[in-house]
Amino acid sequence: MPGDGVVNDRRRERIASVIGEVLRQAVRDAGAAGILVLDDGSPEARLVLEWSVAALGESAVRRAGMPTAAQVGAALPALAPDAPGAALEELHRCRARLIAREHDLLLAHPANKTALLLGGTIPPEPLLPLGDLYASQVEALAGACTLPSSVEAIVEIAGGIGPVDAALQALLEERRTMEDALAHLDDRAGAAVRDALAAGRFARRRVGLVPKLGTRTLGIDLFA
Repeated sequence: MPGDGVVNDRRRERIASVIGEVLRQAVRDAGAAGILVLDDGSPEARLVLEWSVAALGESAVRRAGMPTAAQVGAALPALAPDAPGAALEELHRCRARLIAREHDLLLAHPANKTALLLGGTIPPEPLLPLGDLYASQVEALAGACTLPSSVEAIVEIAGGIGPVDAALQALLEERRTMEDALAHLDDRAGAAVRDALAAGRFARRRVGLVPKLGTRTLGIDLFA
């Protein structure tokens, strides 16, 4: 699938169908009542919610929104009102786990493949519906994409998400050597991508369920 432009309706439907079937099977296998999406307001979260509802129906899909300032103040008074991003993320995750346990739901995190490859950590949620879609592919599907700040810094050095994703696709999908895959990036950007991949190697061995859309998928056949 191309990493730029706008994805046509047929391709979009095909992607949604594959992801939807994986989500349905995961819910069946787990004996769960449905899915709870960690909704951070991102384009990725909107896609996951849209495709989850299409696959499972509205009654089987819930969203856990980001905590409000009041909720942060009540749960983490020492950090309010300016709680660090990591604390907000963990409070969001903790709240979602409680909701999921109460309603017998599987947790889904909306991270894209670029974020998973270069972000250094892997979300602990069992479902990663967009984990085989690069950020530029999400952008083509949703009109925008989001990345952790550390990955945004790499994208800025590289001059955009396109060159970064092209390097990742050349390395992983086309199985080129690291030197060849990073050849179109300048030395600083290439080193940043190489270092980020190395830093996340341990985390990538402990990834949740990712619907397989490409030739090499995290958790299925991509551990390096």
